[in-house]
Amino acid sequence: MKLNAFRDKDRVHVRDMLSLGMIDASWLDLYPEPLRQRLQQLLDDPDG
Repeated sequence: MKLNAFRDKDRVHVRDMLSLGMIDASWLDLYPEPLRQRLQQLLDDPDG
């Protein structure tokens, strides 16, 4: 849901989950291409 909307507040929530270790790069394979790219973008630059 957060990757679908990808608003600023949604990106902050995903970054929080990344920093807490709730999600990581292993999740990339679970998403179709558009969402995978968004998650990869947050993984590459977690500080935005």
